[in-house]
Amino acid sequence: MKKIIILLTLLLVSLSSKATLITIESDQDSYQIGDVLTANFVISDIEDDFSSFQKLLAAFDFTVSWDNSIIEYVSTSFGNKLNVGAGSDQFIDSMADSLALSEISYAWWDELLLAQDGLSKFVLASINFTVTGEGSSYLNLTNVAFGDEFGDAFTDVSSNDKAYSVTSTNSVDVPEPSVIVLMLMAFTLLIRKMRVH
Repeated sequence: MKKIIILLTLLLVSLSSKATLITIESDQDSYQIGDVLTANFVISDIEDDFSSFQKLLAAFDFTVSWDNSIIEYVSTSFGNKLNVGAGSDQFIDSMADSLALSEISYAWWDELLLAQDGLSKFVLASINFTVTGEGSSYLNLTNVAFGDEFGDAFTDVSSNDKAYSVTSTNSVDVPEPSVIVLMLMAFTLLIRKMRVH
């Protein structure tokens, strides 16, 4: 009987558990030199707590890296689901080709609940880049960590990288011959043809 209860408990826990996901969303996958690439970092599939309610996110930390020969960092803005009530601390550590972002909320659980309740996903932060070179690459996520309102780390976190490509806009315009030149060429061919006969 104990084995059956343990198996049922494990089955229920495995059915209710899901991996919290962080993804990078952008308005397009292909850009041209000079465009602005805006990457939104979105949390979704937020895991449940011990009582099968969705956890509240109170802290996050992740690092995003990119190919600096294709895009250049411009600015960062944070979402509004942690900066409620008593506010939050937002940190940005910028390097040449990577950026570490973190935010810690000081809001009470009921303030976080009011901001996040019923949401299946929301934006943690947005980063703007300027497209400067040609090629294909990825925005890569590493060191991803989430914490709930009690200071406990999320147990199952996964992330997806984002592919993008830059195509050249430099095109060579081939001037079209004017109508007069075409008429002269046709007239010359006609005269030659008449001389041959």
